[in-house]
Amino acid sequence: MAGNHFKGSDSGRPAVPPRPNGAGKAGTPGGAGQGGSGKRVSPGETAMFTALYEQSQKAKKTGRARGNVFADGATSTSQPSGAPSVPANNAGAANAANGAGNVNAGKAANNTPSAGGAGLTGNLGTIYTGASETGTFARLDDSGAEFAGSGSKEDYYDFGLNYGSDASSSSTSDGLVRHRHRKGERKKRHTGAIIAAVVAVLLVALGASGFMLLNSAKTVKGEAKEAVEIVGGLKDKVTSGDFSTLPDDAKKIDELCNSMKAETSSPLWTAASFIPVYGSDINAARTMIDALSDVSSNALVPMADNLSQATPGKLFQDGMINVSALQAVADSLSSSSKVFKSANEKIQGIGDTHISQVTELVDKAKDGFATLNGAVDAAEKVAPILPQMLGANGQTRNYLMYAMNNVEIRACGGFGGSQGLISVTDGQMSIGEFVPRIGLSEDEAVESVDEEDEALFGNHSNLYNSGNTYSPDWPRNSQRVAALWKSQYGQDVDGVIGIDPVFLQYLLGLVGNVSLPDGTVVDGTNAAKVLMHDVYWNYPVEESDGIFASVASAAFDKILGGIGDVDVTKLVSAVERGAEEGRLIAWMRNDDEQNAIKETGIDASLPDPDDPSADPVAGVYFNNLSFSKLDWYLNADTQIGQGIKNGDGTCSHRITVTLTNIMTQEEAGRLPDYVAASAPDAARDDERLNVSLFAPTGGNITDLTVEGTQFGLGAATWHGIPFYSGTVDLHAGETTTIAYTLTTSAEAGDKPLTLRQTPTCQAARDSASA
Repeated sequence: MAGNHFKGSDSGRPAVPPRPNGAGKAGTPGGAGQGGSGKRVSPGETAMFTALYEQSQKAKKTGRARGNVFADGATSTSQPSGAPSVPANNAGAANAANGAGNVNAGKAANNTPSAGGAGLTGNLGTIYTGASETGTFARLDDSGAEFAGSGSKEDYYDFGLNYGSDASSSSTSDGLVRHRHRKGERKKRHTGAIIAAVVAVLLVALGASGFMLLNSAKTVKGEAKEAVEIVGGLKDKVTSGDFSTLPDDAKKIDELCNSMKAETSSPLWTAASFIPVYGSDINAARTMIDALSDVSSNALVPMADNLSQATPGKLFQDGMINVSALQAVADSLSSSSKVFKSANEKIQGIGDTHISQVTELVDKAKDGFATLNGAVDAAEKVAPILPQMLGANGQTRNYLMYAMNNVEIRACGGFGGSQGLISVTDGQMSIGEFVPRIGLSEDEAVESVDEEDEALFGNHSNLYNSGNTYSPDWPRNSQRVAALWKSQYGQDVDGVIGIDPVFLQYLLGLVGNVSLPDGTVVDGTNAAKVLMHDVYWNYPVEESDGIFASVASAAFDKILGGIGDVDVTKLVSAVERGAEEGRLIAWMRNDDEQNAIKETGIDASLPDPDDPSADPVAGVYFNNLSFSKLDWYLNADTQIGQGIKNGDGTCSHRITVTLTNIMTQEEAGRLPDYVAASAPDAARDDERLNVSLFAPTGGNITDLTVEGTQFGLGAATWHGIPFYSGTVDLHAGETTTIAYTLTTSAEAGDKPLTLRQTPTCQAARDSASA
């Protein structure tokens, strides 16, 4: 029997002695105690303590305790109802009471003289009776009446009973045993029980919360699936020109997005976002839904309303552009640009996720919003001038398509392999014949466009259209191309659009394939290889340029005819990719249109010499001077180091340019004559390159070094902009690495340095070899 052996009642009153069964005080076998509910006393325990008490009273009367230590007049307490009869003259008889155990059997109540012979008085004559380990206990004084003293539940005397492992004991000077219970032992047990209960409740709560979160996620998933299905139909309706029902679809999408946002804004989702590791996935889902909700409410709904007012009809069909519908789309995108840009920033800012399904959704969202953001950005810039560029109101606009071939590399892309005219009237497009080359005699040379530019990059650009991409400045190149076209065909053009075989391959991947006269299929997987490699290795020299021109013409005809069936988002993505890689570039004669082109970033112009605050660009440009088709084998890798801020506000970057001729000796041994180097002093495998390194306006280049194949680089300026230029001869397997420090102007501030580099065949070659 462990636990408290003396305790006042919970109300603070002293405990009372045991009484017969029935309603009564605390400590009685039957009932409610003073001031509260009593704990039931077992008959055996009551009998045991009664026997002890009677033994002490007998000891007083007979003088067993030395020194006549007990006061007179004590009487035995009544034996509780239901307890077996216990002889009062034998303490050991208490053992018979319900197995109470040996309680100092056969011993006197006290056989040790008290200190100073004072005898046993006060507390030494006190007996504690109790109910159970957790019950309340009565305290009796020498007369058997209730002891009115305060007492202590921690420090008192008893008769040497073993109350359990939670009690410590020591002998008193009177020979009795003092039992002291460890403080906090019961409290610890209670605390442990409380903690266990709390944990159990939390587990139940978490289980319920997890179940609720799962159901909530299922709701969101179902709504998202429904919204995606409607969006798919919405896109089809836009491209097909079915605008009448767009507002209803947009409102339904908006309702679903707002419902998902409300669901994922609940405290349940908020709490889940704090879960270690996987909380980031919850936050990612909430961010995506928040962005979609914003776009649906503030962009999609008003766009649908605007489009419903446009002239019905497909955006693109049979070489026809629906100017009214396209203008409505452009205007709507432009007016909603802030919404789209804000949503894109949210999506692109989503961090790492850990659940594969969430990661896949995040990746798709990032790609989709990046493409959409690019389309919105372009629409915002071209919307004002789009109708006139498409020949609205009966105008006819003429654009010269200039197909470059990177296999004979030029600073702006490649030599001019063929050119063809595209005319547009009220959106209706027609394509003329593509011709391989224009060449004039010296006395037919066109007027100079820019003497400094031509002095640096060769005056033959005024004679041959194929040489009009030596300068890195596309606007000046285009003006010469337009002048040559007019000189040859007597026709002014409103703009020149440059493309290369890689971009042509991107477009063929959307509209289908074309075939060469011998049946060779050219499509979205091989166009670049066919036009930059196969036509020179597999066909007679006199046919190669003609094949290039015919493929370019057939491809454009296929594109114009099939663009109406193209997924608009894929078309936007292909155009954006071509622009970023420098494979789609344009110049417009009209100043407003040219400014819009410049804003879209496809103007491929050198920096304004009078604006040092412009976004800084590092220019790395190549020109083939071996008069060959060897640049199929050119690898060009440029790395820009971390910027270091200088005390004067400028910023310096260390840049490395590594150039490699990856041709093998075996390939060098079987080069066709038309592919091999033909410069007077060049070996057949000599990839002779002029390299030009341009600084931004107000910047400079210092600390040049060259490793590997050596060559010299000399300083020059282009309209005040510093650059270095030199020519390197790279034979099969050779490499050269140029390193230099480029410093931007203080006026450019913290604007990041970007790279513009001549596009090469490298990616297309590697893809074809894979």
